[in-house]
Amino acid sequence: MLSSNDQLLTTMRQALAIIIALTLTTCAFAQTPATSDPVSFPAAGEDAPLLQGELSIPSRPDAEFAAPGIVLCHPDPRMGGTMDNTVVLEMRKHLLNLGMAVLRFNFRGTAGSAGEHGDGATEPLDVLGALAFLRAQEAVDGDRIALAGYSFGSKMAAEACALDAEVLACACVGFPTSHEEVTFADWEFLAQVDQPLLFVTGTDDQYSSIPNIITLRDRYELDARVLPIEGADHFFMSPGKRAMMGIQVAQFLSQKLLGEL
Repeated sequence: MLSSNDQLLTTMRQALAIIIALTLTTCAFAQTPATSDPVSFPAAGEDAPLLQGELSIPSRPDAEFAAPGIVLCHPDPRMGGTMDNTVVLEMRKHLLNLGMAVLRFNFRGTAGSAGEHGDGATEPLDVLGALAFLRAQEAVDGDRIALAGYSFGSKMAAEACALDAEVLACACVGFPTSHEEVTFADWEFLAQVDQPLLFVTGTDDQYSSIPNIITLRDRYELDARVLPIEGADHFFMSPGKRAMMGIQVAQFLSQKLLGEL
């Protein structure tokens, strides 16, 4: 348990981060020019549906430099989640600002993507298809690819990490553990995840439990950092807390993908 001094220091750091985040989101010079184009690609596996997405590439003076790439995974479509979700768009903005290419897409059966929703059983194949598509782009460094997801999408991204060892890192926002006692049978795939992980969850999250995330981290000996955002709910309704989330995700992934350059 944190001491009162540690709690005060954490609160002050988060308040400063929110101020910085709000400043960055309101400054025009903070926006990195990028080109964004609609794309489509098949999911992995047999009888794979064709998925709809958008690929954004940051503009660079050095045209020969291939950008690291991130696949973004949206929340549960049964609850209205699509690639246009505000949390997904917030992550996209900050990732582009740090020079990373971003592929966001709709899971099967969502918006313009073909197929039917698989209740989480088939959606990791959608993520694998997105990874394959992103790696094949000339403007993207296929050796520097990572994942990020929000809510349902964060679990699908983590499952894809268990299936694709070449993914370098994964950021999970609002990881949907619920607040009930952890049922480990639902999370056995984490035993196959070796990549560095970041878990970002609000202290007022209705569907994600920080103690449950820590329990999973310890049970499966994950290389994971757990970042609570004080006062944030599952939907990051506060613009400042949403911006803080986006900055933390972008900083974590840029460190993992650009740290050796």
